Amino acid sequence: MNVPGLPGGPAPVGGQYSTLYKKSNAHTDSIWSVAWKKQQTVPRGQTVANDVIVTGGVDDTVKVWHWVGDKLDERFKLEGHQLGVISVDIDETGTMAASSSLDSHIKLWDLEAGKQLKDIDAGAIDAWTVKFTTDSKFLMSGSHNNLINIFECESGRKTTSLTTSGKFTLSLAISAKTKYVASGSMNGYINVFDLETGKSVISMEAHTMPVRGICFSPDNQLLATACDDNTLKIIDISAPTTPVAILSGHQSWVLSVDWSADNTRLVSGSSDRSVIVWNSASKKSEATFVEHSDQVWSVKFNSQGTKIVSASDDKALHVYEVPPL
Repeated sequence: MNVPGLPGGPAPVGGQYSTLYKKSNAHTDSIWSVAWKKQQTVPRGQTVANDVIVTGGVDDTVKVWHWVGDKLDERFKLEGHQLGVISVDIDETGTMAASSSLDSHIKLWDLEAGKQLKDIDAGAIDAWTVKFTTDSKFLMSGSHNNLINIFECESGRKTTSLTTSGKFTLSLAISAKTKYVASGSMNGYINVFDLETGKSVISMEAHTMPVRGICFSPDNQLLATACDDNTLKIIDISAPTTPVAILSGHQSWVLSVDWSADNTRLVSGSSDRSVIVWNSASKKSEATFVEHSDQVWSVKFNSQGTKIVSASDDKALHVYEVPPL
């Protein structure tokens, strides 16, 4: 697979917190992406809420898990990709997932039935990362040719493309109410588009190295970037040229970042094998988890912001309790 190599690195000290739950060998190969949502279903007229976690692995599979009784229950193993699953996302209802692969296909999955809904051929350029709009009607994907492609979920048809100033779109984020879409690229550029007007809001070199993770704050005001320069940056969308903060603590490439829905925490995963929880207000680290044995590709909060899941090259999923404020 033509995947940019990742360096090894010593795990940072200070891992005084332990995991709540570990699922070893969750996949038979590296796990590159994870998503977590609250699923609301109404079987037989009674509302049932499930915490749904979806993972994508180099073993070509997508797995669907329920977080039940402080453990992961595997519900479905979804097959069909051929060159490793790079990215997964869950829509706002928690009933549909998307996955992308180096086979240049995007697949939509029914999380209640465990079946494929649609297969989208993204073309000759790989679909690297996928994100649902908050109304679940559209799916956005970053590609190797500097574009953000937008697909209609119902038809699978590509409706439009946004041209970025980046090179190889590695990461995507959708803000609350689908106001903005942001991208991070291999050459360190970030782009933000206002989807209500179709205009570019930010196009700038935020880092000098690849931006592998990107996310919005819940209030749409701030953007967090995770970079191969071992740092995260917090950027004010209205005044992006000077970072609000630069978060240092990882000893190697920062691969993923997520913001809690209550706006109090960020979490990051790194090739130094660590997961760090940051306080949004103080911009300081609150906890460091160092229990993975290989690089951490993806981290996500649950919908309540009380727990975090991490996915790693060690084939394991870890779930953490967020430390109290």
